[in-house]
Amino acid sequence: LSVASHALARGAGALAMPSAVASPLQRSSMTWRGARLAVVCLAAGLSAAEAWSRSGHERVARVAQELLSGKHRDKVRSMLHGDLVDLAGWEKTMTEKYQETDALHWHRQEPEWTCGRLRDDKSADLRHLGDNGGHIACDGKSAEGGSLFCALAYFFEHFAHDSLLREFPAPKQPINTPNKLTPLQHLTSAEQTPSHYLRWLAILIGDLHQPLHWLREHDYGRSIKLVYQGQEHTLLSFWEDFIPRNLPPMPATKRLEKEYQDRAPAWWDRLPTELFRDWAKETAEVICDMVYAAMEVNHADGTRQIQQPFQLEEEVYQRWRSMAQDMTTLGGQRLAFVLNEIVEHKKHKAAHREGRGRGHRRRSWSRSLAINAGIAAVLVPSMLMLLRWHAAGGSQVIDRLFRVHLKM
Repeated sequence: LSVASHALARGAGALAMPSAVASPLQRSSMTWRGARLAVVCLAAGLSAAEAWSRSGHERVARVAQELLSGKHRDKVRSMLHGDLVDLAGWEKTMTEKYQETDALHWHRQEPEWTCGRLRDDKSADLRHLGDNGGHIACDGKSAEGGSLFCALAYFFEHFAHDSLLREFPAPKQPINTPNKLTPLQHLTSAEQTPSHYLRWLAILIGDLHQPLHWLREHDYGRSIKLVYQGQEHTLLSFWEDFIPRNLPPMPATKRLEKEYQDRAPAWWDRLPTELFRDWAKETAEVICDMVYAAMEVNHADGTRQIQQPFQLEEEVYQRWRSMAQDMTTLGGQRLAFVLNEIVEHKKHKAAHREGRGRGHRRRSWSRSLAINAGIAAVLVPSMLMLLRWHAAGGSQVIDRLFRVHLKM
């Protein structure tokens, strides 16, 4: 962005050239070149505002892919029409083609919450993500309809099957999933298919685990400059690009599987749309407690301020790097969980079309046994009575009634 700003300033200089220096034709030509340069730089600034860079999304995808079992991995690849890792650049591809879709990758609410209010006992209404009660719903207040949380809910529900959703308790606070996402309105029909929607969902789950995406304060970190090892970055670009490119090696597969097995049971009894809400709150707390808190200077009057450019010390960098490692690993594990859930929803849809039932961990065998026993308690005695009546000559009565009916 600094390069784009510098170029834009040069373009503005061309626009401001005195008339005594250039002829009208030269001024017109320079003005046009300056205007074109401004447009190019604006586009550069917008494209730089992506979420995790390809490196970050690729790490999330690799973790998820390691955790998908053979058949489920093949099924996910078939549904995506591609490989998770190969599609790590999906966000950049779509944002460059449709800049308005960038809005899907960020949280927005009205009024916005801030880290300052998080620490201010007098502003309890804005001390957390979401509404006064800390709830997030697509109501235009605690979350705008075209923002990150609502986009996650929208894309997931395109794969959900009603019969399986009914096995879960209804959310205590409604999600209010939007019927449409305005940023998608210019996409072609070929770009609004299930495979494309699943790609969106995979990328957005990665974005969910980028803390800066949940807090609009400081323009999501774009307005804060920091210097590390003599190089200047924005806080956002440092987290989006520099840290993902310098992450430690990915944890071993056995460790990933063990962590996944330990964590997944806590997710089993919740709808993914509710999990998105919980995960968003967890991630949002990180940005204030572990990112901005490390940069702020406390003043005697109780105020806090970030001095710019912020000189990033190695100790803080290593903490952030370790935190990004944890967030991308957790994001990959949760992505694997959601993809496994979607495969199950797809199987239930197929079974429903064929008139077959299908088991699920939410379906209690004892409850199903009790229902079947109740049906049998009514049906079996009725069948026995009917058979006995038939054996006792009841069929002759039916035959006479049938003949009388024919004569009429």
